[in-house]
Amino acid sequence: DRNHIDHRHDESSVEVPPQLVDDLPTRADLADYYDEISRMDDDIGAMLDTLEQKGIQDNTLVIFFSDNGMPFPGAKGTLYDTGVGTPLIFKWPGIIRPGIRYGGLVSTIDLAPTIMEIAGLPVPESVQGRSMLDMVVAGGGPGRDQVFGERNWHDCDEHMRFVRTGRYKMILNSYTELPFGNPADLSMSPSWHSLAKKREEGGLTREQARIFTVPRPAVEFYDLEDDPHEFNNLAGRPEYAEEVQRLGRILDRWKAETGDFPSWQRRRGDHTDRVTGIHFSNVIPAMYSQKP
Repeated sequence: DRNHIDHRHDESSVEVPPQLVDDLPTRADLADYYDEISRMDDDIGAMLDTLEQKGIQDNTLVIFFSDNGMPFPGAKGTLYDTGVGTPLIFKWPGIIRPGIRYGGLVSTIDLAPTIMEIAGLPVPESVQGRSMLDMVVAGGGPGRDQVFGERNWHDCDEHMRFVRTGRYKMILNSYTELPFGNPADLSMSPSWHSLAKKREEGGLTREQARIFTVPRPAVEFYDLEDDPHEFNNLAGRPEYAEEVQRLGRILDRWKAETGDFPSWQRRRGDHTDRVTGIHFSNVIPAMYSQKP
């Protein structure tokens, strides 16, 4: 309910990402999202006020993060930065100096070993990631040279993997013959319906058409300095061949180290249609697998 905040955002003031249609329903959808963030800010503020009222804020570590990027088509569920980039904020009075920022790469897979170190617990060998406590406290440090991620089943089955450095990103898509599988909450949104309508009319831009494109490229490679929205796939450019191969070797090593499975070995049916976006069942289909 947008009435639960003091200030409601005006549709005319929102910034429409290039993968969405710039129309009134999409702008209203984005304004609702801005309002949602405002409500969240109020709720987090109320929690911090409670810590202060109870007199425990000075010995409480607060960590704020989210589970995905912005919940819109072409973002949530993808491996682009708009889908996997999330906030990560630490508040620890007396330990972490307020206002410091770190501009390098971090991964939330490092949160578990970080919390274990804070608690004085040993980190089992089975835990992926490494503690970033020194970097958090100092506001800098070596950080990560690469971060990794994946997309598997989320209303539609996918087998997607990525590696990102400070400048480049490589994404591997296994189901190239299928349209991208949007999460159901996105394909029921006004911004999705605007895309679907414009698609029927034949007026999608290249950026808006990306989530409907078939076949999908098996390899996507982006220069994030020149192309922060990740629309210009450079995987076939000879001048980037060496870097593509380097990131490919890094991604292969990560997949081996983490016990990843090949795309043909495990599959699960969809319960949201990839073309129309209709969420046709609440039943999560059973996993079926093939032995190597």
